[in-house]
Amino acid sequence: METLTTSKTVSVKIYLPEETRAKFKASCAMRSLSMNEVLLEYIETWLQENEPVLEPKPQRVKTIAKTEETDC
Repeated sequence: METLTTSKTVSVKIYLPEETRAKFKASCAMRSLSMNEVLLEYIETWLQENEPVLEPKPQRVKTIAKTEETDC
């Protein structure tokens, strides 16, 4: 699994009640953790438990149709 140190990072925006955010922020601070650290860990764990096993797509073979020349 890719982590912050090995891949480009992007932002994700979520909407949650102000009170929930305040509780989450305080709980993280009490543990000397950033909200980002906690959320990243939860997301990575969730992906490990829920990510579907994707089968590789079959490679498409490009064919060129030959046209027959006819003498008329």
